[in-house]
Amino acid sequence: MIGAGSAQEFRALGGKPFALAILDLNLPDDSGFALIRFLRRSSPTRIIVHTRRDTLTDRVEAYTQGADIYMVKPTAEAELLAAVDSALSRSSPEPAAEDAGWRMDRTGGLLAPGGERVTLTSRQAAFLECLIAASGRPVARDTLRRAIGIEETDESGRSLDMFVRRMRAGIEAQTGQRGPIKTVYRLGFAFDADSFEP
Repeated sequence: MIGAGSAQEFRALGGKPFALAILDLNLPDDSGFALIRFLRRSSPTRIIVHTRRDTLTDRVEAYTQGADIYMVKPTAEAELLAAVDSALSRSSPEPAAEDAGWRMDRTGGLLAPGGERVTLTSRQAAFLECLIAASGRPVARDTLRRAIGIEETDESGRSLDMFVRRMRAGIEAQTGQRGPIKTVYRLGFAFDADSFEP
């Protein structure tokens, strides 16, 4: 379990994947609604809003932005724990490892055939999500560069290649297998869930 006292501290966690987040709406540096939007854009994290704000407007806004459960303080510990159990039980189970190729799990990690889990940085996850969204088609290098925040310079192409090389090395080090990132000559990269080629 990890705690953060502000929106800035939470974002500074660097996109670590969480199964569940419990958020207050009253934060010293940002709105709790902004964090709900941030989580919904970047992950399938379950969200419980736990706050003293009890207006209908706040409840509707929280659910509209993507909260799963809204609770008003003070809350009995047993009730909060029951809400946590309920939110986590809504997560769909992962497919059986033996029936699946390379895939992303619901917390933003990469699962290898056989079930080994590769821990990814937020940039690596964003890169793979771009490839997966293309359903096996090549994704242009410029599109991928923008997705992971590499600025356009004379060296940007080399920076992208180095990024991919390091990610491949990390995947192989953690799983003993070559990952699903396929180089498509003169076009970019593609995701191949069944491929073991670099």
